[in-house]
Amino acid sequence: MDDIGWDPIDMHLEVTIPSLNGYDGLIVMGGPQQADEEHLYPWLAREKVVIRDAVESGMPLLGVCLGCQLLAEAVGGQVGVLAEPEIGVLDVELTSEGAADPLFTGFPARTRTMQWHLNAVAALPPGAYHLARSTGCEVQAFRVGRAAYGVQFHMELTADLVRDTGIFPEYVAALEELKGIGALQRFVEEAGQNAELFETLARLMFDNFVRLAGHRT
Repeated sequence: MDDIGWDPIDMHLEVTIPSLNGYDGLIVMGGPQQADEEHLYPWLAREKVVIRDAVESGMPLLGVCLGCQLLAEAVGGQVGVLAEPEIGVLDVELTSEGAADPLFTGFPARTRTMQWHLNAVAALPPGAYHLARSTGCEVQAFRVGRAAYGVQFHMELTADLVRDTGIFPEYVAALEELKGIGALQRFVEEAGQNAELFETLARLMFDNFVRLAGHRT
């Protein structure tokens, strides 16, 4: 499945999102922004409109981290601040609906994931299916309709990408305030220890999503 054509859209560059006509699926990734910061990042409002249009059209969609929260808000859910931020390599477990869902075909019932988020989905959109949870965050994954998914956790990140967050002093300060001095390096090391698992499950989720996009009706 490595020969799939795709077009990256960097919203930070204030580019125009193209028409979704002719595309088979939409993937919305994460970022340091919060879903309600439209006053700081006006493009968030435009992105939510595109997400809503994709869902209404039946287009398969995968929203990761911030993308998960934007999907929830775009279709009637609510996002709020967690009682305690989730940062680090942490366990996520599938619900009974998640275990039967095609996006998670081949996934273990409980697995390690990477987390770095202050907010989370506080109320699912109407009619949504609850697919995964963690101790600190009840909604780790959900589905709206046949194939619009929000996934709060990361599988696609690597130890190098975690290490690269060190160029942002505010990230390091926030992490050390929560986890103590040296927290970033410990996070990098734990991510490296789980790298093979993350790569395997990231590929599995992507392949499952591509199959869903290929069966769009």
